Amino acid sequence: MTVLSRIFILLLITTWQVKAQVKEIYKESFDVENLMDLNLDLEGVHVVIVPSEDTKIHFDYSVEFENYSKKDMNKILEGIEASAQLNPNQIDIKAHSVNTLSDVSFSVETLFGITFEGDYISFKEPTSINFRKGKQYFMAINSSSRTKSLKEYLKNLREVDGKGKKIKISTKNVKILTTNFIIKLPQNLNLNIKATNSNMRFNLDLESRLSVTARNTSFKFQNITNSLNSFDIVNGNFRSNSLRGGSYKFDHVDDVQVAELQDVILNNEFTTTKIGEIGNNVEIIDFNSKFWVHNFSNGFTNFKMDTVYSEINLFFPEDMDYYIETFGHNTVHYYGDIITEIAPSRENQSSKMMVIGKDTSPNKILINTTHGIIRFGEDFIDTSN
Repeated sequence: MTVLSRIFILLLITTWQVKAQVKEIYKESFDVENLMDLNLDLEGVHVVIVPSEDTKIHFDYSVEFENYSKKDMNKILEGIEASAQLNPNQIDIKAHSVNTLSDVSFSVETLFGITFEGDYISFKEPTSINFRKGKQYFMAINSSSRTKSLKEYLKNLREVDGKGKKIKISTKNVKILTTNFIIKLPQNLNLNIKATNSNMRFNLDLESRLSVTARNTSFKFQNITNSLNSFDIVNGNFRSNSLRGGSYKFDHVDDVQVAELQDVILNNEFTTTKIGEIGNNVEIIDFNSKFWVHNFSNGFTNFKMDTVYSEINLFFPEDMDYYIETFGHNTVHYYGDIITEIAPSRENQSSKMMVIGKDTSPNKILINTTHGIIRFGEDFIDTSN
């Protein structure tokens, strides 16, 4: 008797299938003209937030199943809950899913397994040369919301038949789960977000106060402006066109990309951060992270970094006067073919290590670092060292 070999990709597959069906999870609207806060409690969900055209907040949450059996659909639906509660001055929203939902999930089952077809896979050669990128480059990446199509998903996958032959996978054998969770948000509401294993995309600019505590969650913002903003993010990903005001803590976040920073404090640990442009009054505190700083705005005034065991890759400001000072010990500086290594201090005391420019300049870059690496570049930075 043939043993059924199952390949699990995102979701569990069963054999009895039906055509696409849309199941409504939650749909409701509330007038929030006199409310102050929206509290979001999210787990395992994918949500898109867009502007509301009136004083109401609108929730529209549904999932679409294609090639799923009724049994499998019910199992997933039983693990999804969504509710709302109006309280004085605030509205509380809870949306949880036992299975972590994304915008679109594909899953495949075969009798004899699935393999990658090497002839259809191309690998980009790694390079140590990294070129300066403009602010618009990061804005374009952060604003993109393209979802992988079924054709792209199946491009490099092949089904193995009973004779070990690789064959194309039929779309009838692919189960597709699509999540449509849209919140239409009025501008007057402050946002308090608690999120775990979720994905949030904001298709609007935000000027109200944001308080975010998140674990294993991906965020994509447009422009965020408020001096009272507070973020505490562990794991996951974070992208934004601009951050103006507030404090942001990133711990073990896989990828932070911000096109523009201004009047903010970043507190990082074990996180890779890419910054398109530094504006006025930016401060970074870090332990054991990697940074890419590509550009500086005209008259950025003050940029401070206080780091330990960090790798800093910084492109010099263009078309302006500036002053750079590094302070610390046990740090290696790279600029082209010039390598300057500052030895460790026996007394663990810091001192001035490197100076570029005149301290009378109004635009100052002050880096206090120990046990670190600093690379400077004009047009490109070579990380091979």
